[in-house]
Amino acid sequence: MSARARSVLPRLPLLALALLLPLLLQGCWTLEQYVARVRVEADGSYKYVLEGSALHTATQYALRRVEREAKAGAIKGDELKKQKQEAEAGMTKDLETARLDPRVASATPVGEGRVRFTVAGRGSIAGGELIFSERTTPLSYARAPEGALSVRLKDAVVSREAEALHVSVGGDVSVILAEGIQVLGHNAQKTPTVPGGAYRWHVEKPGESAPYLLLRLPERAPAR
Repeated sequence: MSARARSVLPRLPLLALALLLPLLLQGCWTLEQYVARVRVEADGSYKYVLEGSALHTATQYALRRVEREAKAGAIKGDELKKQKQEAEAGMTKDLETARLDPRVASATPVGEGRVRFTVAGRGSIAGGELIFSERTTPLSYARAPEGALSVRLKDAVVSREAEALHVSVGGDVSVILAEGIQVLGHNAQKTPTVPGGAYRWHVEKPGESAPYLLLRLPERAPAR
């Protein structure tokens, strides 16, 4: 492996976590209650699961408008039912698109513009350089001294949409790192107490800092 290839590996262990949030959200969904679990192996392979509930943002705004008009007596009966159905049409279309992604194990409407979902997958980040646009991924990183990298998951925070809708957010994020991956710094609220334990964050308050880890992957033996 070249020195350049080795130098980029510290950027990648949280790629799995970065994939979780944009998968269902993509500007359409607001996470409400969720649990995200990630395990990263020393060779750069990973697996992840994200499950919980999310709001379809446009549907929530539309349903609330319909409810206001209904309370004011402007619509009722069949017209009220019709407008609620129309408000949920966009969510139905976006769900159809989300279900085409093989990582979406389930996405089930539960009423009032909400869905219950499970997203799961695995992959490998070994041996390649990650190239991405800051605007299209939640993963933000900056080069740190001595080959380490500071990594933040920008979207694991209470979103502006959640604040505007006055949604109560409760997110639990855990990351398990294989033996050999060094953690040089973090802002986790809970740290492992036993080997193989998880770094944990609970997301619920607006303005909280995004989950952060300063990592270094183990050196790989040169190929013979």
